[in-house]
Amino acid sequence: MLDLALVASVLALAAPAVPSPQDAAPAAAKSPPSAEELMQKVTALFEAIQKKYQGIDNPTDEQMKEIQADVAAQADAMLAGIDLAALDNERLSVLEPLIANSPKARDAMVAILAERAKAPTVAGFEAALKAAMMSARGDAGGAAALALLDHPAFMEGMETDDAGFFFDMVGDDISDAELAKRAAVLEKYATKFTPTASIGVLSGAEGYLRLARRGLPKDKADAARATVIAAVTARAESSTGREKKSLERLSKSLNGAAARGELIGFPAPAMTLDWVKRADGGSPFKSLADLKGRIVVLDFWATWCGPCVGSFPKVAEMRKHYREDQVEIVGVTSLQGMVAHQKRERVVCEGDAEKEKTELFAFMKDMGVTWTVAITKEDVFNPDYGIRGIPFVAILDRDGKVFKAGLHPADEDKIRAAVDELLAKP
Repeated sequence: MLDLALVASVLALAAPAVPSPQDAAPAAAKSPPSAEELMQKVTALFEAIQKKYQGIDNPTDEQMKEIQADVAAQADAMLAGIDLAALDNERLSVLEPLIANSPKARDAMVAILAERAKAPTVAGFEAALKAAMMSARGDAGGAAALALLDHPAFMEGMETDDAGFFFDMVGDDISDAELAKRAAVLEKYATKFTPTASIGVLSGAEGYLRLARRGLPKDKADAARATVIAAVTARAESSTGREKKSLERLSKSLNGAAARGELIGFPAPAMTLDWVKRADGGSPFKSLADLKGRIVVLDFWATWCGPCVGSFPKVAEMRKHYREDQVEIVGVTSLQGMVAHQKRERVVCEGDAEKEKTELFAFMKDMGVTWTVAITKEDVFNPDYGIRGIPFVAILDRDGKVFKAGLHPADEDKIRAAVDELLAKP
């Protein structure tokens, strides 16, 4: 998939102007290009790609396939003649956006990194981590991530900038029994959490505790949880600015239902609904409790979130598919201080809740929203649901218990399968 955020991050590096990508494919050279030369070429390529597709805001599945194929072909052309195995880490980092969009180059890079990962050093761990991150696009991702726990330099390597991604790569496809085999290293990792730990370590707290809860006996998992929360809380108290806000949000998440292991199968965490509307102006309910007896699909979103808005067609199809008296679909958001209109100018509403509600209602009508939208007093990045990114879908059963969480609205098949399973139950 073309990662537009990745494109933006590449363009933000502001490399000097270079010839167009058609003229920029490197010829075989006696020595590898410098990192600066590679950055210029990568930047030029993504500028051209962004310009070519800038008019496609919400591509269809067919358009996305065409874009992916085009980007892969251009990435392959630019990488032709470059010996990836001869490049140092700095050059490889520059080329990662290209490698990520080229299945051919990605497979080659994983093989190279797997060889480097054999070194029992931090550099070896970094190579293993990068290989696992690239493999995460395929079926081998979970196994590759799990193997990192066995790397001799795991404890030291987890201090690196990318280490936080590790915990997210070990998914539900890895059994608790496999994690239990690594109980010693999971227990030891808790010692990393101190008030003076790096932000990289602290930011991985939720992911670490998720694995600890699955791989450690309850008493040891509880002890690890207490250590982590104490470290994050102490660091938040001594921090300022953005770091303080980030750690305070993390602290709330660590104390939320999801982090406690009390989300799936438990009553849905309470949310205070401040505003509930349909595009026809109706307010069909006042609280989630009013929806008991129906299956509820909660889609956490915001107007500024491109993937959220891009998934609207899928949500609309789902709304058509199910009877409203059996399945309620609720787009959950919170006051953001602005409404990022798609068909008119963005409107700043900071400090004016009523203005934001009016603008949000206009947004709904402009975008053809056919489902219910609710503003909650809780942040859309709701800590009880463990939400760190949106869109985020949770499904409640007829009794108001959480059946599934962490789905994407574009995962239509998975969502419908879950809803159909609940509908089939008496």
